[in-house]
Amino acid sequence: MKTKKNIIIAIMALSFQGAFSQFKTTIPLHKDVTTGKLKNGLTYYILHNEEPKDRASFYFVQNVGAILEDDNQNGLAHFLEHMAFNGTEHFKGKGIIKMLEKNGVTFGKDINAYTAQDETVYNISTVPVTNEKLIDSTLWVLHDWSGSLSLTNEEIDAERGVIREEWRTRRTSDFRLKMQTDPVLYKGSKYSKRDVIGDLNIINNFKYPELRNYYKKWYRPDLQAVIIVGDIDVKAMEQKVKAIFSGIPLAKKATPRTYFEIPKHDELYFGTASDKEASSTNITLQYVLDEPLVKDSILTRKNVMNSFYTNILNNRYKELILKNQSAALGLQTYFQPISRLNTSFNISASAKKGKTLEAFEDAYTEAERLKRFGIAQAELDRTKKLFISSYDDFISNKDKVDNDSWSEKLTNYFLKAKPFLSAEDDYKLIVGIIKNITLEEINTYIKTIQKPTNQVVLVTGSDEDKVNFPTKEAVVQVMKKVENKTLEPYTKKENNEPLIAKELKPVAIKKTFEVPGIAAAKGYTLENGANVIVLPTTYSQDQVVLTAFSKGGKSLIKTEDLASAEIATTIARSSGLGNFDNIALKEKLTGKVAQSAPFIGENTQGFQGSSNKADFETMLQLMYLSFEAPRFDPNIFGILKEQYKNRLETIKKDNGNTFKDSVDLANSNHNPRTFIFDEKFLQNIDLQKAESIYKDRFKNASDFTFVFVGNIPEGALELIQKYIGNLKSNPAVKETFADHNIGPKKGKTVVHFNRPMEVAKSTVYLNLSGKTEYSKENAMTIYIIGELLSKRFLQTIREEEGGSYGVNVGGNLELIPKPSFSLALTFDCNPEKQEKLMQIVWKEINDLKTNPVNANDLEDIKKALLKNREESLKTNAFWATTLYNYSLNQIPFSTDEEYKNLISKINQKTIQQFSKHVLDSSSSVEVIMNPESQSGK
Repeated sequence: MKTKKNIIIAIMALSFQGAFSQFKTTIPLHKDVTTGKLKNGLTYYILHNEEPKDRASFYFVQNVGAILEDDNQNGLAHFLEHMAFNGTEHFKGKGIIKMLEKNGVTFGKDINAYTAQDETVYNISTVPVTNEKLIDSTLWVLHDWSGSLSLTNEEIDAERGVIREEWRTRRTSDFRLKMQTDPVLYKGSKYSKRDVIGDLNIINNFKYPELRNYYKKWYRPDLQAVIIVGDIDVKAMEQKVKAIFSGIPLAKKATPRTYFEIPKHDELYFGTASDKEASSTNITLQYVLDEPLVKDSILTRKNVMNSFYTNILNNRYKELILKNQSAALGLQTYFQPISRLNTSFNISASAKKGKTLEAFEDAYTEAERLKRFGIAQAELDRTKKLFISSYDDFISNKDKVDNDSWSEKLTNYFLKAKPFLSAEDDYKLIVGIIKNITLEEINTYIKTIQKPTNQVVLVTGSDEDKVNFPTKEAVVQVMKKVENKTLEPYTKKENNEPLIAKELKPVAIKKTFEVPGIAAAKGYTLENGANVIVLPTTYSQDQVVLTAFSKGGKSLIKTEDLASAEIATTIARSSGLGNFDNIALKEKLTGKVAQSAPFIGENTQGFQGSSNKADFETMLQLMYLSFEAPRFDPNIFGILKEQYKNRLETIKKDNGNTFKDSVDLANSNHNPRTFIFDEKFLQNIDLQKAESIYKDRFKNASDFTFVFVGNIPEGALELIQKYIGNLKSNPAVKETFADHNIGPKKGKTVVHFNRPMEVAKSTVYLNLSGKTEYSKENAMTIYIIGELLSKRFLQTIREEEGGSYGVNVGGNLELIPKPSFSLALTFDCNPEKQEKLMQIVWKEINDLKTNPVNANDLEDIKKALLKNREESLKTNAFWATTLYNYSLNQIPFSTDEEYKNLISKINQKTIQQFSKHVLDSSSSVEVIMNPESQSGK
């Protein structure tokens, strides 16, 4: 399913990049969108949509981002985005968040925003539409964002600390590499100087009027759009928009919104970047291309061909890698927007140790082969089939496209002139183009993609590997060598065998059973002992979700074999099935909307799968083959081992990995079963052992439960009897998981250590865990405790102290391998504030058992839970999880009334009591990673 969705996204992303007033589309806007422009220049788009039911999403789109900052304003666009939640004309202080959360609309999940170089976009999603007052208040929030931010001195100063910590958190290895390569890619352009978060000297020291002046200059209605999509009365909503937004004044002397180019160049630009923590060496050739100003069906056709081209070349790259015939660990080609006016076409290779130039040659050779000889008719036919089936799937589920997806498309229509069509018109346009593309046309077009101008080559990797980076001259020489090389056209032998050659007949149903509380779910025990639960739904028009599981997992594997167990399903999933290797299987499944992937977890093993109605049988066939005829390709194992070897070269300098290992070891009290990626792991992985472990975990269908949820096709039960019923089984054997008593040592575990860092940062982890009785009330209470702490830390650590960009907190109660609770949190911060922040953390945690929690906070969380439950009930994923929990853990389904009663029982007193139990009975693990040098920004 993911593949299908990605194809549509790829085509749409490639189609119609561009922007705003000087950019135009000749393709009419979807007729159901009500749109208009107020006298002050503000644009609005309103669309009725019922996914989810009784909800609406509100987007406020600002056609201004970091690119419009002057050098002495670097970071102010992003700063303003933060300030939008810190007080406005109608919502003082944190009034916006408080108002919305009182109605179950949660900050971070439903309320969010982002700033980019060219735009700033806010969203308030899944707003209940039955509350008229809430709808009006939400519109007033958007109104205030337009031109009525308070921007008080106190709030500006408080937010400086939050931005500093976001700056610190985002300074990852990838980000640092990008900061080194952007001046090469964007040479001579303003884009080379804008990383959005900005310059800390400016963030720390700008004068208050500078932010207010920037806001006044750029946040104005002629550069803004209001987008509303949901289960609403469109005409009534339009009247509200006109009434609320028409009064916003437009400045008489508005500064023109300009767009910034990347200068053209005949010379190949070349740049390298290295970082201590870089995990791989990559070389990328980018062709910088102009985006057409007019977005029409001709451009759409071109971009469909671009998608065909990258799909086919990536398939050839994958084949080369899977045969282990390349100096690269990975090869990829793709188109990527890099500014409002430009896209780049990229050819990229992730290199084996010391083989960067050879990896690049492999990538460039295959691109040259495709350019020179074109694609084969079979490749074109297969690609057409794949893309059309993707759009068939899209049109079948068009009524389940959610509000946010449509809102994002309308955002792109406003910002980039990217056409917005109805699902039916989009289908007709794209599928019509796909069907009419000829082999001659696409092969002629392919020759035009790679041009000799505006080329950029970027090489990135670790500091250690920098000595092996190729020079510009060496890269140019390789390109010339390949262009003059004698090459053979691509050829491939097709595998036309059936997926399953063996004749299978449906087996009998031994007995049926009911699922308590879910009348529509039917249970069947087949002749071979396999248990099956089928729940027909209509939540998605054309989707079936599969979950299959049995107990055991890695808990039944010997400690010395755990390394091989870790890679078992990775190799199986990558090796193909039955008589088909990985590439042949992918080709065989072209046009099919079906997948089934095996997993071996800590305490269970099984499958996750999905399909549409038409390909339900294919999904069953894939699962059958994964059970009966898995493949373990030595080439795949070799590739995996090579990847691991390359990763080991840099992992010792990877602070994130070191921190994770420290947390895992502390949580397990250094149990030898703890998975650590190191030299020992690499020495212990064995292909034969991995295959043996896999086959042992998937040898007895009678120990499995297979759950199917969705739009179940007619005849599905007979197909289930045919494929699941013929899986090997031994009903006399029933396995369960083994409890190895893995957990932290009793009492307090403290692990503090220092690491060399490019940017000084402390990373903190705290976990309180212990045994407890399982009940739905206990599970809900520990979750709510986590949410309450999140709210408190948002206030105390983020807002009051400016101490961290955010504290992630999660409360969880697990049943397997035994009932136990966990209350865990993690955050990044300035090393100089770490001790103070930990004092705040412990104070907030201890306050849970000594003081009643804030009643308003508790009420907000309960409302969000009820709102989320109402939304979840209409998804197949919810019901699949519910049936999984019933089958595996005997947790019965809660009716709406039972769920509401469960929520209502949880109050200040029960929170305080359970918090006392958690804190008094828990063991704690505290892991803190500090920089070796305490100096830092």
